[in-house]
Amino acid sequence: MHHAHADTILFAVANLVIVAGYLAVPFLVLPYLPLPRHVVILGAGFFLGCAGTHVWMACESHGGWFWTVWHLAQAACTWGFILTFRRRLQRAAGRRTRGGGGAR
Repeated sequence: MHHAHADTILFAVANLVIVAGYLAVPFLVLPYLPLPRHVVILGAGFFLGCAGTHVWMACESHGGWFWTVWHLAQAACTWGFILTFRRRLQRAAGRRTRGGGGAR
């Protein structure tokens, strides 16, 4: 029986967290940006492709400790970026609807 090593499990989990981030961007970030519809669709396609790559890595790859740490950092940065950028975009949208001023 094959026993998964800790780095293999962490590598898979990190990649699945990254997948969730790539799938979330079109819903949590792109709607706040003043982009033409075709650009949003292309962006969503790009992020879907990136998600597919990380699904493959989560299922088929055994990264070793270096790549495990690398992808854990990427997972943290992915969600840190999404959540903080979205919050800033929401605040900016609120200022625009209230007639407020520039960026802070």
